[in-house]
Amino acid sequence: MTVLPSHVDPALVREFDYHTDPAFLADPFAGFDRVRDRRTFFSPGHGGYWVLTRAEDIRTAFQQPDLFSSAEFAIPTGVYPRTLRPLALDPPDHGNYRRPLAPLFSPPSVAQREPVLRSMAADLIARFADQGATDLIPSLIRPFPTTVFVSMLGLPLDDAAVLEAWNHDLLHAYDEPERRAGAAKHILGYLDEVVARRMAEGPHAADDLFSVLLQASVDGRALDRDELLDYAFMLFIAGLDTVTAILGFSLQQLAHRPDLQSRLLSDPALVPAAVEELLRAHAIVNPARVVTRDVEFAGVSMRKGDRVLLATALASRDPLEFDHPESIDIDRQSNRHLAFGAGPHRCLGSHLARLEMRIVIEELLPRVSPFRMSEGSAVVIHGGGVLGVDSLPVRWGPETP
Repeated sequence: MTVLPSHVDPALVREFDYHTDPAFLADPFAGFDRVRDRRTFFSPGHGGYWVLTRAEDIRTAFQQPDLFSSAEFAIPTGVYPRTLRPLALDPPDHGNYRRPLAPLFSPPSVAQREPVLRSMAADLIARFADQGATDLIPSLIRPFPTTVFVSMLGLPLDDAAVLEAWNHDLLHAYDEPERRAGAAKHILGYLDEVVARRMAEGPHAADDLFSVLLQASVDGRALDRDELLDYAFMLFIAGLDTVTAILGFSLQQLAHRPDLQSRLLSDPALVPAAVEELLRAHAIVNPARVVTRDVEFAGVSMRKGDRVLLATALASRDPLEFDHPESIDIDRQSNRHLAFGAGPHRCLGSHLARLEMRIVIEELLPRVSPFRMSEGSAVVIHGGGVLGVDSLPVRWGPETP
């Protein structure tokens, strides 16, 4: 049981479990909406942490790494055996490690990958398009981002399925610590072998990520084996689960909105706006920060070492910034959401994530629209650092009598 820190007013304490609480997981976004009656509160779970509920405060915290450090970027911590570069670094070190990757995730570089990514998505959809029903999670939503990751790192495509399984266990087996630890061990072992092999081979002719990193430098020197493993692990956890998660909630929303499916199908030019609105309404990342000095912030007294939750859903569904934030409105004129965070740690892969979402919607709708939730089915959702959907059974075609 967590001992309440002496500087925390008991009146500010609220039990809040965004990891496993069934009431929260029934609708996580409504669960976040329910706690915004307070600007800031303290949750005693997982060692205790502050929760900011206003977009203005969350944005400010993201933009002040000198006050809110990324030394702990998730609650709970302890998955990785050392400081994970660049995720758990603050400026200027963070920028030094982020810089080698930036050109690979720029809009022009991402755009060049579109034909290959579109072919991957189309191949996955073709496997079930004539069946009239599928669970979109295992058939499309998990394998697509994993295949993209495997391709970008120059890894064997046959390894995608096992990497997908390890990733899920690592990030979501909260009640099974041995299973989670086993997944971490498998992933680190696999990626370390890849790093050792690629260091021996040297850069390939292709522009896969390892070839780029093998030619990169930080502080004027080449990256060592541990640093290359840090990059690979960071890209693994950042690139697979987040895109899978947002695709799950987005396609769940579309399954309940045949009108929106019809509109996007008849006017594909609206898909980018739909992607932005789906990102806003279903922001899925819940990063943490550590307070670096005693401070009065967001109406409360925080102390050095306190942890703070910066839930992107609380920011992106703040009624002080968005009219009717619970509604999906692809005609929304101002959409300054924080689904990708803000400040120096703003998601490096945001352009790639947008492209993957757009491709899935554009490739799926012409083949299975209108799709709907299967009769009697239940959507299974997990919480934690990245919210996500574990099961999404849908049907399409004529209604059965």
